[in-house]
Amino acid sequence: MLRENLILFLFLSYLPLAAQQTVPSHNPCDEQPASQRQMDDCAGFQYRQADARLNKVYRKAMQYMKDDQTRAETKSDQRQVEYEKTAIASLKQSERAWLAYRDLQCKAAGQQYEGGSMGPMIESQCLTTLTKHRIADLKSVYEDGDRKLE
Repeated sequence: MLRENLILFLFLSYLPLAAQQTVPSHNPCDEQPASQRQMDDCAGFQYRQADARLNKVYRKAMQYMKDDQTRAETKSDQRQVEYEKTAIASLKQSERAWLAYRDLQCKAAGQQYEGGSMGPMIESQCLTTLTKHRIADLKSVYEDGDRKLE
């Protein structure tokens, strides 16, 4: 009985591991040879990865500022509270403005190839490039000491 239970346990323990190994991660950038459709998909995939990273960095910067605001409120430091509220509002406003700029800039980049099959790829590559630049900008302003944004 003990041996049967041990075998059953080992078999059941193996199933999740086997399932993890058989689930393919679909990265369209790995496909060869690349057609224009695959290149479009790859560029879109890379943009989605960069955008997810940007969202993580932005949320972390906001969380640091909100934590600072909470500490100031706890200490009843009204001057610091107002400073933090202004900083939070400024970051939100700058992010909205940057998003509008990014979208217009990359739409213009893609329009250079309007009617052609490269347009979506060019637009996605632009989105990726500008998003990576934004991440670097946020890190240069809001990251310091032990406050890491990634």
